[in-house]
Amino acid sequence: MHGDARGAFSQLFIRVTEPIVFGKRPRTLIVLFFMTLFMGWQAAHLKLDTGFEKQLPLGHPYIQVFKQYQQQFGGANLVLFALIRKDGSPGKDLYEPEFMATLKALTNSVFFTPGMDRTRVSSIFTPDVRYVEVREEGLYGGNVIPADYAPTEEMLTRVRSNVTKAKVLGRLVANDQSGAMVFSELLEQNPVTGAKLDYVKTAALIEDVRQRFINPKMFEYRLKAASDPLKAGDVAMVTYTDPRKWNLRFQDVEFTVALESGDKEVRKLKGSDFEIAEVDNPDYNANVDIHIVGFAKVVGDIANASLEVVGFFALTIFLVWVILWWYTGSGLIALLPLSCGILAVVWELGILHLFGFGLDPFAILVPFLVLAISVSHGIQITSFWLFEVADHRLNSLDASRATYRRLVIPGITALLTNVVGFGTILLIPIGIVQEMAINAMFGLVAVIVCKKILLPCLLSYAKLGNPDKFREHQRRRDAAFAPVWRAISMITDKPVAAVVLTLAVASWGWAEWVSKDLKIGELHDGVPELRPESRYNRDSAKIASEFSIGVDVIKVIAQNKADGCIDHRIMETIDRFAWRMQNTEGVQSTLSMPQVAKIVYNAFSEGNPKFMVLPRESGALVLAGQQFPTSSGLLNADCSAMPVFVFTADHKAETIDKVVAAVNKFVADEGDASPVKFALATGNVGVMAATNDVIEDTEHTVLLWLYLCIAICVWASFRRLAGLVCVLVPLALVSVFTYAVMVFLDIGLKVSTLPVAAFAAGIGVDYGIYIYSVLEECVTERKMSLRRAYEQTLHQTGKAVIVTALALAASVCTWLLSGLQFQVDMGILLTIMFLANAGAAVLLLPAFAAFLLKPPAPGPTSDATKAVTA
Repeated sequence: MHGDARGAFSQLFIRVTEPIVFGKRPRTLIVLFFMTLFMGWQAAHLKLDTGFEKQLPLGHPYIQVFKQYQQQFGGANLVLFALIRKDGSPGKDLYEPEFMATLKALTNSVFFTPGMDRTRVSSIFTPDVRYVEVREEGLYGGNVIPADYAPTEEMLTRVRSNVTKAKVLGRLVANDQSGAMVFSELLEQNPVTGAKLDYVKTAALIEDVRQRFINPKMFEYRLKAASDPLKAGDVAMVTYTDPRKWNLRFQDVEFTVALESGDKEVRKLKGSDFEIAEVDNPDYNANVDIHIVGFAKVVGDIANASLEVVGFFALTIFLVWVILWWYTGSGLIALLPLSCGILAVVWELGILHLFGFGLDPFAILVPFLVLAISVSHGIQITSFWLFEVADHRLNSLDASRATYRRLVIPGITALLTNVVGFGTILLIPIGIVQEMAINAMFGLVAVIVCKKILLPCLLSYAKLGNPDKFREHQRRRDAAFAPVWRAISMITDKPVAAVVLTLAVASWGWAEWVSKDLKIGELHDGVPELRPESRYNRDSAKIASEFSIGVDVIKVIAQNKADGCIDHRIMETIDRFAWRMQNTEGVQSTLSMPQVAKIVYNAFSEGNPKFMVLPRESGALVLAGQQFPTSSGLLNADCSAMPVFVFTADHKAETIDKVVAAVNKFVADEGDASPVKFALATGNVGVMAATNDVIEDTEHTVLLWLYLCIAICVWASFRRLAGLVCVLVPLALVSVFTYAVMVFLDIGLKVSTLPVAAFAAGIGVDYGIYIYSVLEECVTERKMSLRRAYEQTLHQTGKAVIVTALALAASVCTWLLSGLQFQVDMGILLTIMFLANAGAAVLLLPAFAAFLLKPPAPGPTSDATKAVTA
């Protein structure tokens, strides 16, 4: 009987599950309805959740050094605020009262921003920035901004002189002195409460700091009702970013109240409890702009684009619905697989929250992938249901039952293959990648329920207003495709198959050759998650052009014996290392303890240029080094570790490779006798170097396990070498082809692109499994010739594969309009892989089958079958 599943296990599984799905359909739907309500309630409470440490490969040696010295020398979670005079504004530099007042206020605002490590906020207004000079009466020094600072012309001239003496040009002051920098670093956890840093909220606070000085207006939250000790109409808080959005009334607003006892209390009210008043901003400075860079700001900008992502999700749903409507001939029928796909996403998000996860902004595209997988299976099920209704003239219930019997085993096999395949991504020891894998596997569990139980059940209730008209639409559509299927089925002829396979081998060789140039890491300036023209990347470019440093820094820890800073041999080795790094291509500048010690020693020697050296006597080194406390970040408590700051021009993969290679070469040249061990690495570039290493080391392992797991699942399903080759080899070819495309498009292999290969392979394997399962049945069970069998396979399920690929490609093509660069990159790669996987399955699978899947000898049975199926 047509549609029967083959194999003892398959028949047992169907006998057990079919009564559950169809035996009492109302009960099944009611259970699924309440489960969906529960998952929807869970999904409604899901929050964006990210963390800097999730980006770290914690097992990497660089990160172990990073964690070891994080408390002493800071981490890599920097936020830089560059206050720069606008082009064309009056005045040429920062030494004027209005600019200095803004810089002081900016420093204080950053200092008091929740989440900041106040011990690591630094600008020329903070007391850790000092200068040393030589006078006739001896050595003299002090804060760059004196304690008695007043905005007089004489004082500003003095500050200008102090900046020069402190050697902070290019670091805390712009090279042309048109701006100044405020350094800061975020704490991952609140040291008092232990609460985890909320990056999205912190990013909003950071943006509010900027708006305080560049927005001519500020916004007062005035209470509508009294909140003791505040009265109605009192101002509860002030922000500088306009909060008047449509969802303000539903948001929680926290504000601090000063009690009569002197204590402070944090209160929370709804936005609807306030009136927002727009008033003039007294801190506004029309002559300056503030440029901000840092991981937290990147997260905030991505989170702000989440509404755009929701818009793309809606556009994806609409485009898929239009394509399905055209394909099925019924807008209502088209809604069924699409609705189940949306419910699968709701289930995915609900399960994610149920297990205690949040949705990371860097993984916000996983729901798109879940929808894609769900739509892929939904189209297969709906297409086969249409085939049963149109070709076999079954009613909705019988067609749904027949579809379930025929596709539940291949479908679950494909989904379990997806689960296992996505599980291989867990081998990448980076938190955010592993979280994406877990998220995707939760989604696949949801797809199994929504597509293999809910959709067949809903299709069994589908009512066709005019069955004859509906069948006529299917007949016309199939008649239009029939010549195409006949032409493609020629590939099963061995001469044609040999040509196709030869071209495939040639393409594989070409792709392998090109993909050797694939780079690991970032290939562009700025952050790759955002467009090159985004505000963040423009800020980053501005800071790089105005300062000799930026957010891109790798700190190499010089480990030595205790009191190493008074040992000439140790200090001289570190100094030579810093000089070598300074002269490495891609390095803007360096900073180390020996460099500043030489400046101090020179000052003690009356500024004589010949004394710009490291003294050999320990006593002189004590004199030179005692000016620098541990809070300077240049040494630890016992001077057994001194970081060398290497500020890079960017964080491109090529730049990182050159810096790391230079460090390793210096270490090798010094040999084991060196008194200093140079340990890589801290700083954000150190983290990127570790991440690139992990991706390079695990890439081939992940792909090997991915294809091994897929191979095991395919073998368990078909138990034939033919099935293994026909499904797996086209999939592998597309992966290599995609790597070649990445080289041409200048896309590096990184955290956001490596999982795409696994995700797309997981979707692509569905095509091969569905096509091969029908082809094998037609050949082995229905005794068709291979060519006729493949033509029938294309008629039954091949058209669904092509429509699925077109629908998914059309939907992800819209990502090219996104403001998120990593969404654009993923959109390009997924579009290519969706189409290439479908093309490879449709064209290469029958070519392999021509040599591996042996059809029965022609005979009366085959002819009879041909007559029946004609």
